[in-house]
Amino acid sequence: MTILERQLANNNLSNAYIIEGEDVGYNLKYSLDFAKEVFDSYDVKSSINSDLSVIDKEIIDISTIRTLIKDMVIRPTNGKIKIYIIHNAQNLRIEAANAMLKSLEELKDYILIIFTTDNSGKLLQTIRSRCQIISISNGNYKNDIDFERLSDIIREIYEGNLSFYYKERDYLLAYKDKKDELISSILEIYKGLIDLKYKSKKPYRSSYAYNLEKLSQMDLNVIERLISKLEEIQIAYRNNINFELSIENIFFNIYREGRKDK
Repeated sequence: MTILERQLANNNLSNAYIIEGEDVGYNLKYSLDFAKEVFDSYDVKSSINSDLSVIDKEIIDISTIRTLIKDMVIRPTNGKIKIYIIHNAQNLRIEAANAMLKSLEELKDYILIIFTTDNSGKLLQTIRSRCQIISISNGNYKNDIDFERLSDIIREIYEGNLSFYYKERDYLLAYKDKKDELISSILEIYKGLIDLKYKSKKPYRSSYAYNLEKLSQMDLNVIERLISKLEEIQIAYRNNINFELSIENIFFNIYREGRKDK
């Protein structure tokens, strides 16, 4: 289950997201699929939905954003939610980005904004800090994280070898500029563990199958608690929580859950 799926299931959606991935076409498809799932959760037919707006322009100027802001004031025709997708948000002109920022600070509870971009670093830091960043892959994009090594760290720490964290600390901290990719990779490992443990489904990354087998003793409640903690930490990035402390928090939680399980 992805972060967005869990938030939908728990009725815990953010008001603003950044969907980040190298394939810009897939970013839009992913965002439209997500929007459909949100509307479905509200029993709104998205196929004939006037409360979904997509901005897709090579240059997103101030007039475009002003029109969007005026529309945001109008309550949704479905009475529940309006969704705006700003595709390729790196194309926002600076004055448009600043106008968008002001609106993000005052979003109505019925508004959901989705920015898509090939690199969230191209957006204003002040916009990034007010959004939840979701890094995605369409299968053609190569995730450069070593899943065998990452799952090995998780296994060692869960089994009580806390010193392994300090041994691998520099490796983990090297992903400071790719923190969402790192957390998404940890979540993928947990999802692979759920699939293996409860669906007898082997991970498609065979490199960490051994570590998943070793972790299969982990109770579902433990996995869900760890996933929830990861989601909390990822959301906390919007408040500029220190990356080093966040990583320490993640792996110390894994260690504590392992100690409880003994």
